[in-house]
Amino acid sequence: MINIALVGASGKMGRAVIKEAMNDKSVQVTNFIVSDNSKHLGLDVGNYHFSQPSDTVFSTKSNEPFDCIIDFATRDNIDARLSYYRELNKPLLFCCTGLSGEQINELKLLSNEFPVFIAPNTSVLTALMTNLLITIQKVQDSYKIDISEKHHKSKVDMPSGTAISLAEAANIEEKNIQSLREGEHGNWHKALVSSEFEELEIKHSATNRSIYAQGALNIVKWFYQKPKNLYYMQTLIEDLYE
Repeated sequence: MINIALVGASGKMGRAVIKEAMNDKSVQVTNFIVSDNSKHLGLDVGNYHFSQPSDTVFSTKSNEPFDCIIDFATRDNIDARLSYYRELNKPLLFCCTGLSGEQINELKLLSNEFPVFIAPNTSVLTALMTNLLITIQKVQDSYKIDISEKHHKSKVDMPSGTAISLAEAANIEEKNIQSLREGEHGNWHKALVSSEFEELEIKHSATNRSIYAQGALNIVKWFYQKPKNLYYMQTLIEDLYE
């Protein structure tokens, strides 16, 4: 059994991870962590997410044993979180987006102490989409590539971390990503590859957060006992599927 400390446990992705873990006998969430100023601090986790009382509450620190951290929190208080992770010295799956370049560098430095997996998107299909754009650039760098994305209107960062990763793979500047924020549900990322006589459109869409929660748990199973290093979705794909 893999025990997980879930950071951002009161959020929508936190709920999805908790729900998926409840249906997976190989993992369990033992710590439900929120920020110091969270309005959910001290609330019963089961009551809040599923209208069913549980023996667990939202807290600001880890109180129970755990093997790995999953961070699905927002970018608020990120510097304090990175310091806390250094103190805990446990494998970290980091899914938060919208960090500055300096904060990303600080995150990467943690991999000198323990394994760090950076995944702005935990979908294998999205990672394969990224790999395809890298290959297209290698085959022919004269193709025009446009990156666009749509998320619910409450998503804070724009463009999304996934869109930025796709743009980096396609050698596109972040300012040229087209972003849309509307509605309450659903999201998609799209890459349009074109030349004078042909075009290829690649689109990944998700209608339920469970796909990302399942992806996160699968990542944890794969990497939490790996040696200290920096890991990405491409690392996982190369190890498992190539």
